[in-house]
Amino acid sequence: MSMLPSHARTVIIGGGVVGCSIAYHLAREGRKDIVVLERSKLTSGTTWHAAGLVRRLRPSATLTKLINYSIDLYKELEMETGQQTGFIQTGSLSIATHEDRLTTLKRQVSLGRAFGLEAEVVDAKRAGELWPLIRTDDVIGAVWSPADGRVNPSDVALALSKGAKARGVSFFEDTRVTGLRKSGGRISGVEVGEHVIEADEVVIACGLWSREVAEMAGAHMPLYACEHFYILTKPLPEVKALGRGAHLPTLNDQDAFLYARDDVEGLLVGSFEPNAKGLPLSRLPADFSFDLLDEDWDHFTPMMENALRRIPALETAEVRMLLNGPESFTLDSQFMLGESPDVPGLFLMGGMNSSGIALAGGAGKALAEWIIAGHPTMELNEADIRRFCPEMNVLGALEARIPEVLGRHYDISYPGLAMDTARGQRRTPVHGALYDAGARFAGMAGWERAVHFGGEAAHFPLTFGAPAWRDQVGAEVAACRDGAAIIDQSASGKIMVQGPDACAFLNRICANQMDVAPGRIVYSQILNARGGIESDVTVQRHGPETYLMITSAGEVVRDLMHMRREKGTARVEITDVTSGWAIIGLAGARAHEVLQKASAAPVPALKPFGFSPVEVGLARGFAGKLSYTGQAGYELYIPSDMAMAAHDALVAAGASHAGLYATGSLRIAAGFRAWGHELSPDTTPHEAGLKRFCAWETDFIGKAALADHTPQRQIATLLFDSPDAIPIHDEPIWFDGHVAGQVTSAAWNYTHGRTAALAMLTTPLDRLRAGQIVDLFEVEIACTRFSARAALAPLKDWKT
Repeated sequence: MSMLPSHARTVIIGGGVVGCSIAYHLAREGRKDIVVLERSKLTSGTTWHAAGLVRRLRPSATLTKLINYSIDLYKELEMETGQQTGFIQTGSLSIATHEDRLTTLKRQVSLGRAFGLEAEVVDAKRAGELWPLIRTDDVIGAVWSPADGRVNPSDVALALSKGAKARGVSFFEDTRVTGLRKSGGRISGVEVGEHVIEADEVVIACGLWSREVAEMAGAHMPLYACEHFYILTKPLPEVKALGRGAHLPTLNDQDAFLYARDDVEGLLVGSFEPNAKGLPLSRLPADFSFDLLDEDWDHFTPMMENALRRIPALETAEVRMLLNGPESFTLDSQFMLGESPDVPGLFLMGGMNSSGIALAGGAGKALAEWIIAGHPTMELNEADIRRFCPEMNVLGALEARIPEVLGRHYDISYPGLAMDTARGQRRTPVHGALYDAGARFAGMAGWERAVHFGGEAAHFPLTFGAPAWRDQVGAEVAACRDGAAIIDQSASGKIMVQGPDACAFLNRICANQMDVAPGRIVYSQILNARGGIESDVTVQRHGPETYLMITSAGEVVRDLMHMRREKGTARVEITDVTSGWAIIGLAGARAHEVLQKASAAPVPALKPFGFSPVEVGLARGFAGKLSYTGQAGYELYIPSDMAMAAHDALVAAGASHAGLYATGSLRIAAGFRAWGHELSPDTTPHEAGLKRFCAWETDFIGKAALADHTPQRQIATLLFDSPDAIPIHDEPIWFDGHVAGQVTSAAWNYTHGRTAALAMLTTPLDRLRAGQIVDLFEVEIACTRFSARAALAPLKDWKT
């Protein structure tokens, strides 16, 4: 312990490929005084037994960017450090035995083209030529990605550590962290037995043990381990026949839950089996290092049978070992990184969901830049640790959900797909009534949200084509327009801001003017110093010193973190009151009529974005004159304990129900932007078409960055020409032979009988800004291009 320093600028806990990557990238950016602590030896955790596959094509833009950077880095590290990474560009072959699997693969090909990645859709004959050991009689198509490859995971980690050491990073092996220290709520040090290393910031990147280490500081890191299996065979004649130095591409047979590659003239065949096995860390000894779990052939046999069918040569193969190694996963199958919302200065990265090697380079760079800049430097919403609220870090939920996450790793990502386990954790005050009305729920940010009504019959079968719920949602859309439809918005976050400086504080936090009369609602964005949108909110002024902010369900943690960080010496109290209030949307031409019928007292005549006390049946609350559907309507803010009374009174007065699919269709037609789709920390109000909601007379955060801002891209509305075009998100958009943007969100439009979408476009901005409806756009969906028109105006305002 005497060699350990007493202070470091940055302490990284964990010496696997992730920790080494963070250290390498911090040092490469010029950060000094970095210490890496490893409980055993470098690479002794999940890293050493990872399969090492690196595949460029992924289902989202963020993952594609991160993994492409990783692969490029791994190819260059040997030249920089002299340490081999084992990178071999073998290419990868993903086969499909199901039409929807082939569609999924084609969608990834299309997304890749937006980043200049070329992959080829091939037939079964060509697939057999690329991987001559497989049966192809049931293969209906495949995707060949020649730029993919594989690495030796331990060598990658060692190359990263060598590059970090060359830049002054200190590594300490056999150094177990026993505690974390805080001062004034901020991380301040790391305990190693009796020794303390004072630190300005601490990074937890210790794989399976990350959740437990985070708990030492009172931070939440919801991940959990599963057993993960693959077999290694002894040399096979069929592999030897490929010739010395020749390699097979990585094989993905996701319909059979398998992946495979050659390994020392034999084969490595792994699986993501549907009946996965969770792993409580209590089963692992304290000194678990370069160790494996027991073989379990009874568990692996169904996957082995799939492998024998796909690769007949395995029938005569001698199995060298059935490797069973632990890996950690998250509740939503996306990894996590970022600064802890619980403990400032504590940064977290983990839950790599069996993609740690592929992600480590790009994600390590992203977190290092975040640490140095104090904010994300690229779009990371889907991986941001702030998407998880503390309520989601419940061991029972993790134990139930994580095996399902591994088991559904290769699921076809249909629209409407949802997890089955750990459901019902957070239910809105009117959940029971929605269930009785036939709601189909999806789990979102821990909440049960009604997506449509009509029950199971209106939801299945899932498809990439016209969904089973189209007619049902059409009826809900009609109710939102012509009737009075109840929309449960109770999962939305509610943050009370009170105190003598409340107005001044919110005028600094929010871009719009907050100094309005009590009884007014302000729509605004919360911006970062770069002018990017951190959140999209409405704010009610209840009194001279009292405001209520409404934000989306998944943004409460990040909004609270941002506000508390910016509070400084302002005399304000910031309180999460989400669970105390229900929000019942009431949309449609008959909304006022139904609300009045449900109330014994006169319903006040409100101007748009005004609110006032209201009685609804036996309940008392507030009514606001606004609707996220773009239709006439209200938002009713009712104390949670009276929400059912209000709901029942509205139903008795003639209201029906609508879910999120209906409101999604209507909000796209209205041109309303959504957080996580059109809005992100890298999107400015100018790009989003929200410049008019910036109060230039106030000194809001981000104002300086927007002073001379001329956007080079713009959110626009798309309307497809063919009803057969059904995009989901991220599809590349072409114009005049070049990529012109990507779809950000899409939904069926019942007025036009076609899909409408919102999209970020980079061209032709001059024509769009002139108010034109521009045709000749093409959107590539699963390798097929569909024509569309675009305009900056909302679809409801188009003159077609």
